[in-house]
Amino acid sequence: MKKLLMVLSIIGFIFAEGKISGVTYFDFSATNTKSAFNFERQYFGYGGEVSDQVSFKILFDVGRTNVGAAIIEKDTSYKSEDTRLVFFLKKAQINYKTTFGKFNFGLIGMNTYGIQESNWGYRFIEKSALDKYGFSATADIGVGFSRSLIDNLNLSLLFVNGEGYKKPQGDEYHKISFNATYGEGNLNKNDGYNAGLVYTTESTDTDPTTMVSVFGGFAGMGLRLGGEYDMRTKAGGYEANIISISANYGVRENLDAFVRIDMHDPDTKYTYDKETYAEEDDKDKLSSNYIIAGIVLACDGGISVSPNLRMVNYENTDNDFEMEYKVNFQFKF
Repeated sequence: MKKLLMVLSIIGFIFAEGKISGVTYFDFSATNTKSAFNFERQYFGYGGEVSDQVSFKILFDVGRTNVGAAIIEKDTSYKSEDTRLVFFLKKAQINYKTTFGKFNFGLIGMNTYGIQESNWGYRFIEKSALDKYGFSATADIGVGFSRSLIDNLNLSLLFVNGEGYKKPQGDEYHKISFNATYGEGNLNKNDGYNAGLVYTTESTDTDPTTMVSVFGGFAGMGLRLGGEYDMRTKAGGYEANIISISANYGVRENLDAFVRIDMHDPDTKYTYDKETYAEEDDKDKLSSNYIIAGIVLACDGGISVSPNLRMVNYENTDNDFEMEYKVNFQFKF
């Protein structure tokens, strides 16, 4: 019955008025110990306008799961290595425009990371810093409101579960997320500049979990620059932060060169000590420097190709960098 409903829904989408879109991410990677082709992501989107005031967007995501049989088969006696590709709903959003602003309902995109991701510009190569280091989910269930106060000053406020789009609500608390952005919101396509602030807070049984992101970007004369500082605090005084900067230059019409540097400290209170370090307990506390550099070739038919080099260094490895060579591919339709 579920399969039948899904087929009927897909058929309905195809013949209804709206737009079908998709994007595919895959790559070839090589390190000192392994080389492989990898399927990273497949998105299928469908959206349209019901009226002048009402529109909708549905987004399906195909990616690998690390949940495994421990959850799927309800057996927690062992840890599964299952990483099969799964098909799941990422966004089911209804937008309602009014004279006061725009309301969003359902499984909606978060307002925490979008501008920073556009300033970076290459989601198919690497996630935005907030997404990569787990500071924010990219979608969640709830309601939102956004409006422009003056030219180029946009405000948005979300009230969501706080669990993200992969898990149901597990407690009585919710997340509030506020975004204020001034300037051009899509520097990946348009010249201009922007600056903004994101603040989120979610109550817990003790102290709230908060996140602050301050960001800015510039695009012009063939150059695009982006930068952000992110800080997250949790109960017990735990604090983590990210500094991420990126630069992109258009060498020619269909060829860009880029570099990005991330400095991530997952626990500012922790300092590496060789004598007391225990990998099982302390590995996730190590600060790191991550560098990625390469070129992007924009081909015909919605295809982009990016050969690039990635280097990461952790505080317990002195100045030694782990190297990875990649060729990332993107196909849009």
